[in-house]
Amino acid sequence: MMHVCENNIPPSWDDIRAHEARFEGFAAMFLREHPSDMLRLKREHTYKVLAHARAIIAKEGLASQEGRAALLAALYHDTGRFPQYVRWRTFSDAESENHGYLGVHVVKKEHFLTGEPQNIHKWVLTTIALHNRYALPALPEPYLTIAHVVRDADKLDIMRIMAQHLSQPIPTRDVVLHVQDAPQLWSQSIVDTVLSGKVPSYRDLRYINDFRILLGSWIHDLHFRSSKKACVASGFLQEVIKGLPSTLELQPVTAYLLNEFSTIGNLRG
Repeated sequence: MMHVCENNIPPSWDDIRAHEARFEGFAAMFLREHPSDMLRLKREHTYKVLAHARAIIAKEGLASQEGRAALLAALYHDTGRFPQYVRWRTFSDAESENHGYLGVHVVKKEHFLTGEPQNIHKWVLTTIALHNRYALPALPEPYLTIAHVVRDADKLDIMRIMAQHLSQPIPTRDVVLHVQDAPQLWSQSIVDTVLSGKVPSYRDLRYINDFRILLGSWIHDLHFRSSKKACVASGFLQEVIKGLPSTLELQPVTAYLLNEFSTIGNLRG
């Protein structure tokens, strides 16, 4: 069992190598028994999210226990995706089961948090359960900050994945939520929601262009300034938005989002 100091803080709060080994063993077992590009994608995604979480923690100066909980929640946030895909052959929660709740079940069943203080158990499990919500419920600190770290880190890598898949002639349907691949169609309600400064809901998406516009609106759904800066610097959302049809009707939302990216990119610090 991990040694814990009197103040309940592990000697090296950011050293989670033992947990990374636990996750790798878990993912490797699934990939041996169920070889799948989709599961490989989730393993890669996990490590990318962990890296983004480390960067956010460093730039936002999180306290040691909060930072450790955020790292662990980032590492384990998508563990539910593995049994989800094996059982239902989809990453659609609507067509299977909420992968956040599945992840909580996996972490408990596999005893991944053995050796961690009880407060970290609570923070990590709550974040895993809530990381995929459309909006967070009212939460006390530090639950709220930890959840924001993981949600921002998750979105930053999803942007990369989406930019790659949307550049393909026929995007992988399970990755883009089974929307219609109709390159010249979009929903005006999605455009109106984004122009009002809000983020559309997944359930309102009908077309691939709706999904592009939704992704662009994520610039409003990132909590930390460092996350927004990292998003703009990556260029992934700009690439996604530039894939929209060059029509007069879509010019307002395209211009609006590109201007938002430019404004954030010019911020100092």
